[in-house]
Amino acid sequence: MESIATSSNKLLEQQIRVALLGLAVGDALGVPVEFQSRAARRQQPVVHMQAYGTHNQPAGTWSDDASLTFCLAEAIADGFSLKKVDRNCCRWYFDNFWTPHGSVFDVGITTREAIQRLESKPDLVRAGGTDEYSNGNGSLMRILPLAFYHPDATLESLFQRICEVSAVTHGHIRSAVACFFYLEMARYLRAGLTPM
Repeated sequence: MESIATSSNKLLEQQIRVALLGLAVGDALGVPVEFQSRAARRQQPVVHMQAYGTHNQPAGTWSDDASLTFCLAEAIADGFSLKKVDRNCCRWYFDNFWTPHGSVFDVGITTREAIQRLESKPDLVRAGGTDEYSNGNGSLMRILPLAFYHPDATLESLFQRICEVSAVTHGHIRSAVACFFYLEMARYLRAGLTPM
């Protein structure tokens, strides 16, 4: 008879796989139409993988969103530390780590500037700008793996960790708060609750 712990571990592994795969598929669906208007999407909804478009990439290509998500997931699986997150982000940008076709083709300005700071100042851990103009969704797009890392921690410690991981590239509090709400929704979905 399978133990409760084994069953629980299998469920966790399944949830992680589904979350990462779903994120990558959603990202790949959006890559060809990034920056296009909602009106254009109403006229031509995205209902299957498309090739080329905005970034001139083959169908099924994920972007920096999924790449940096995988970088965070690997840092967690390797024994989480902010230094490991930093290193993986730098490996992605400078060495094409976790890229779909061996090259980085898309990166936001704030993310790029933060990763360049991480590379030039090895002792730096949180390189994200803290001013309002450095605010953006660059940390939100990659934060999902934290939903599976110590999910039973107190809200205070969860928020602290979210702030730290967000600040690797995006140090503005608004970015961290958006990440917190997103991960809270993920936590509720993991618990089997349905969105209203």
